[in-house]
Amino acid sequence: MLDGQGKFIGFSSMNAEGYLHSMFVHKDWQGKGVATKLLTEVEKMAHSYSVHKISVEASITARPFFEKYGYKVVKEQQAKAHRLYLTNFVMEKTL
Repeated sequence: MLDGQGKFIGFSSMNAEGYLHSMFVHKDWQGKGVATKLLTEVEKMAHSYSVHKISVEASITARPFFEKYGYKVVKEQQAKAHRLYLTNFVMEKTL
């Protein structure tokens, strides 16, 4: 996604099976509706792929955002990042 001057402000990516594997919003654009627009587009893409369920592994900070849009926690897990273990949540939404 680009702003009015053509500068990069965010992106999201989902595979054809409905796994939302990335969503990023530039720090200067957080809280301004960019993630909501990206998620709306992902859900439209899911419909065009005939996907009936979207899954995502959401961080602790991203969890409330996804819950706001109807995603439910399936499980909490510890994801390894180098030598650290970070808590994240497998979440799903049935469309």
